[in-house]
Amino acid sequence: MDRASDVFPDENTRIRLYGEAHGAKVYYDIEYQLWKENYENGSRSLFLELPYYSAEFLNLWMKEDNDELLDQWFSEISDTLSGNEYYREFLTELRTGCPETVFYGTDVGHQADTTGARYLQYLEAHGLKDTENYSLAEECIRQGREFYESATQGNGISPIREAYMTENFIAVYERCPDEKIMGIYGSYHTDLNNPERMAGKLKDVYGDRISSVKVSSIPFEIEEQNPYRLGFCMTGLIFLILLMVPNLFWAKGNQPEGYAEAEQKENKILLVFERIGQVLAATSLLIFPALNPVIKRLPEGVFFKWNLMYLVIAFILMILYEGYWIRYFRSKKTMKDMYASFAGVPLAGAVLPVLALLLMGMYSRNWIVILSSIILGIGHIGIHYMHWKELNA
Repeated sequence: MDRASDVFPDENTRIRLYGEAHGAKVYYDIEYQLWKENYENGSRSLFLELPYYSAEFLNLWMKEDNDELLDQWFSEISDTLSGNEYYREFLTELRTGCPETVFYGTDVGHQADTTGARYLQYLEAHGLKDTENYSLAEECIRQGREFYESATQGNGISPIREAYMTENFIAVYERCPDEKIMGIYGSYHTDLNNPERMAGKLKDVYGDRISSVKVSSIPFEIEEQNPYRLGFCMTGLIFLILLMVPNLFWAKGNQPEGYAEAEQKENKILLVFERIGQVLAATSLLIFPALNPVIKRLPEGVFFKWNLMYLVIAFILMILYEGYWIRYFRSKKTMKDMYASFAGVPLAGAVLPVLALLLMGMYSRNWIVILSSIILGIGHIGIHYMHWKELNA
């Protein structure tokens, strides 16, 4: 998954942009939680990829005790990507959970002949023709007509639109009462690294005060922030099963001749490391869900973090570990068979699982797992090396 364009907010961020794929319920749910957090921290200004007059109708609707205005507006945007039940649910949830939210629309004038015309009529009917609201609505309609007259691509992509969205955003931000705001736009418009897009143009103005994150990145960010969250780990259980089953079978009459004598000579310090490592490894593998693979099915497709390869390689090492044991059980089961290399890995019975555990710790960024692999490696590989050294003396 490409997250190179993501710039996450920090304490100095004043403008938090989030890029979505319109019409996806999973994104609306995430956006609600993001806005709820900002709302609880005092923010009230929510910028949307909507024309000025659409946002103003939503602000009027927020104060009503019925959905007549919302019903009318959704009938006018029914042929757009936002004209869906999930977006309606998102807005309704905002009215219930964040009732003081004020919407700001910074897009050009879509639905000018329906929503735009209806808003002008509303202002006229209320004696508000000579107001800034009326002028802003007229300008938004003009921008929309210019955009649709010049646009050659049916997907709404146009340099004119990006320029007007940037101009409108700056004008609205400068007059809104909140210094810290959040904005939700299509991800096409929110690439800070592209000077041709709205966000890239805004970065030239606001610099480090602006952030931009794809909403599709948020689930991964949540996972990355919680490597020590406690719970049940299925991946760890599978690892332990792959580790313990051949060892249990080995312990039931499949030990090589001379192993008991070699065991009596084991270094006590290495043995302590091995036992501590075993307890730490077994415990951490079962209690940290961060070891589970993070794979997200999102509207754009199936995504995963690049470091999932650590987990894939760890699984491959465990498959090799099973292969090592299969070879041993099919052999004469001598000490040389037990301490032979496998697939080019020396002391495979000890090295393969320890390396797999280390990679799982690196994947989850969990230092407890990493530390347990190091402690186990010192003891377990150290003991196997001592046996191998004595065998080849």
